[in-house]
Amino acid sequence: MKNKVMSLILVAAVLAFGSVAFAETGQVSVKAISADTLNKFRQQTVDLREQLKAKDLELRGLYGYEGIDIRRVDELEGDIKEIKAKLRSVAASMNLEPCNCLYS
Repeated sequence: MKNKVMSLILVAAVLAFGSVAFAETGQVSVKAISADTLNKFRQQTVDLREQLKAKDLELRGLYGYEGIDIRRVDELEGDIKEIKAKLRSVAASMNLEPCNCLYS
């Protein structure tokens, strides 16, 4: 009985220390921004974000077809990359760090 309890405590300790070590290496620094800056970014990128949503929906629709048009897929993926680059540019001009979703 003592051996079982000791082994459970040992396993729990290893898991606890392992998760703490993993959490420390996986941390991402977060930069605080003002609500005004965020609102300005949203206002300046309304058209870009709408274009991105429309292109993404069209691309998802194409992936659902059996006879997929590869040229159109390539064109849409290129358009999406350009829009994301423009969003990153606007964010950089406002000293904002873009989210990881813009890097794909």
